Amino acid sequence: CWSGAEGLGGGGNRYGGSGAAGPAPGASRQPVPPGGQRMYKHTIAQRARTMAIYRPIPVKQNCLTVNRSLFIFSEDNIIRKYAKKITEWPYPASLCGARVLDFSTDESYLILATIIANCIVLALEQHLPASDKTPLSEHLDDTEPYFIGIFCFEAGIKIIALGFAFHKGSYLRNGWNVMDFVVVLTG
Repeated sequence: CWSGAEGLGGGGNRYGGSGAAGPAPGASRQPVPPGGQRMYKHTIAQRARTMAIYRPIPVKQNCLTVNRSLFIFSEDNIIRKYAKKITEWPYPASLCGARVLDFSTDESYLILATIIANCIVLALEQHLPASDKTPLSEHLDDTEPYFIGIFCFEAGIKIIALGFAFHKGSYLRNGWNVMDFVVVLTG
């Protein structure tokens, strides 16, 4: 039977055998003071701080504190991971040593090229009285759904990747993205 004095450096060990073997090689035992209490190197407060570091108390998280995009896609969701890969996709110009394409900044060459193409299409349209249109204007009107689709896709992928509004670094916390969102909504 194990008793406190024996287990803390007394005559036997806790399994009933004799304590003659001593400590394991490389280990050292602290001497047991009279009264049978073992002395610890750390105070109780130091041990509590150490335990708080290694075993933190879990914090209850609500829908606003968890980083979920649209309250659906967590950080490790495969759809969100692919959306992040798309938004951080290096355009082929980066193979030549140019800067990396980043959809979250204004350096997006692909979207910038789409915006320029849309501006050219809008400039080429001729608005005539009584809703008359030239054949060129009719063909240019057919391109409008494609531009809207590209811009909606870009906004949707960014919203899935970054989150919409509630979290740090989310889509609507960037001024350029707010402008982009307003343009997509009004388009």
